[in-house]
This record gives sequence, structure tokens and C-alpha cells, in this order.
Amino acid sequence: MSEFKFYLSGDRVFSMMESAINKLYNKRHYGEVVNGKLFLSLIEAAYLLDKGWIKVFDGEKELGIQELFEIGRKKDEHFDLKFLVYKDLRDRGYTVKTALKYGSHFRVYRRGMEEHSQWLIWVVPENLRFSPNDITARVRVAHGVRKNMIMAVVDEDNHIVYYKIEWVKF
Repeated sequence: MSEFKFYLSGDRVFSMMESAINKLYNKRHYGEVVNGKLFLSLIEAAYLLDKGWIKVFDGEKELGIQELFEIGRKKDEHFDLKFLVYKDLRDRGYTVKTALKYGSHFRVYRRGMEEHSQWLIWVVPENLRFSPNDITARVRVAHGVRKNMIMAVVDEDNHIVYYKIEWVKF
């Protein structure tokens, strides 16, 4: 795959290249197209930069993977953990999109985006302390939109364990 040029814009990057829109969005479901521009989240951009598929510029300056991670960490303290989970899911062949409107980090599609997403992913560090209400609220939303709630727990060695959380009726 050829390298596409993207430019930093706040907490996203964008490209106006039609070939980037065709290959990355239309064929592989990365980012979103708005007014003829393909926008990627910083996590998507880091993933594609790591694969060598894109180049990212801040003005005239080309950014490396570490610089992109530093920008991501300034915007999100759990950027590294979310990147690990995103990478794991993408490397397994899933399509991964944001799920902020569902109170989770990602929504995951089994094949492309022809069908509805099947899972909502909530990324948490192994040592995170939270209340049962945090889980209940997320499961309730997932159930309401007919998705499975998955908690992706990342340990200090960067291993990921996925837990499916669901309602049980007795």
C-alpha cells in the first residue's frame, strides 16, 4: 500500500487525497469522510503510521510514531492502552470505530460495516478502581442498542484479556 499524506488537526489527522479515501475509507473502513476529507482519530493514525501506510505532518514537519503518541497522551492518559486494544482488534481482522456516544471506547464490526456492530469495547487498565454502577451503566447501554459489552483489561505487561459482561435473568 502506498503512503498517504495526512495533516495534524487538533485531535485528528486528515487527508484530501482521493486515493486515501478510496483505499483507507471505502475499502478498509478507516476514519470518516467529511466534506471530501478523510479524518482519522489519533489512534487510527498511529496504527496506520506504525504499519507504514500513511505519513503524518504537522505543517511541514513529518511526525514519527513517538511524536504522534506524545500528542495522543496529552489528549488522553489511556492513549497507549487504547492503542494496544485497537491494534489487537484490527490485527484480528475486525473493523473498529469510536463508541463515545455509547459511553464506550470502541464499537467493533465482525466484517466491514455492512452489518451493525456486534460489540462495545471498554478499555481499562488492570488496576483501575471503579464502582459496579460503572459496569451497570455500560451494560445497560449496550443491551439497549443490541450489542455485547466487552471489557478489555490491559495488565502492566500489556497483555489484554477480554471479558464479556451481560445481564442474567433468573
